[in-house]
Amino acid sequence: MNIQPMELFDEVVNPDLDEVSALMRANWTPPCWLYEPDLLAMHIMRPTADPSMAVGLRAKSGELASYLAFVPLRLRIHGRIYKAVFASFFTVSGHYRRHRLSDRQQGLMVDRARDRGYEVYAAVTVAGTPANQTVARAFGARGLPVRAAYNFRYLAGARAIVATRLGAGAAGNVRPYAPSDEDVAFALLSEAAACAPLAQVVEREDVDFSLRGRPRIKTYVYESEAGVQALMSVSLLPVLSGRVGLNAYVEALALGRLEPAARMAFVDAVLRSVLLEGAEAIMVPDTGRADLAVFRRLGFRAAPRKLRLLLAPLRTDVTDLPETVDGFCLDVF
Repeated sequence: MNIQPMELFDEVVNPDLDEVSALMRANWTPPCWLYEPDLLAMHIMRPTADPSMAVGLRAKSGELASYLAFVPLRLRIHGRIYKAVFASFFTVSGHYRRHRLSDRQQGLMVDRARDRGYEVYAAVTVAGTPANQTVARAFGARGLPVRAAYNFRYLAGARAIVATRLGAGAAGNVRPYAPSDEDVAFALLSEAAACAPLAQVVEREDVDFSLRGRPRIKTYVYESEAGVQALMSVSLLPVLSGRVGLNAYVEALALGRLEPAARMAFVDAVLRSVLLEGAEAIMVPDTGRADLAVFRRLGFRAAPRKLRLLLAPLRTDVTDLPETVDGFCLDVF
């Protein structure tokens, strides 16, 4: 019998993001967003993040073989705040799949989070993909349950459809976000998060970075005589699907203070600006956190890919997590 020896891998903390981006591009199946180094950095290097929770496994050849980032955050679930991590950017090189790197990488990061005192794990996965089983095995081996807490899809708006439905907008009330808007932006985003049974706690030190300081981000506010009343932030993301195109992704949305007519005018104006940037499609995660009727009126429809929010305790004494939630307010990246 020809038994191939298991290769040893070295743990590498916060590997070079050019290398991580190349690993993703070589192994993710199109269509997928193309996470170039600057786009990875906007999540992994944000002010309240911890780059030491982004870890890879390197083969003896020197090649980065797998990668997974656990992004720290405070998570409010039904009024209680937990010290949590959001798992993202999970990638394993096809060259090393026989080494069960998926399980090794997940287990490594779960143990790392547990050792550092984190209480709750959250992630978004595509329904039916092997990643779901990998996560379940990592937690099952530690006697911890994983819950599929919420199923959802993106709303997608194709340029050819959305462009024909946009109105004149309300350009006089809409302007780009400015540093002086930080206080009201923090209030607006906190209000939007407060409406969801599961939500990321908005951190003041992340607000200006998230809305203005990141690459490829466009943030707009709606300002009336009463001051800034709404906010919408959009990332322009390259997408790999046979070729490299450009999608727009709604990152932050706070419309709760606007009446329906003003809400429609604001979204019209922002999307008109986004289409001028060359976006071929616009994506909005339909996580139950906000009224997305304005997007449906503009021709947005549910994308075919089914997603799920996974939730799991990282400690045996965390026993009060819900099996499901009615919606959530959390970055999906």
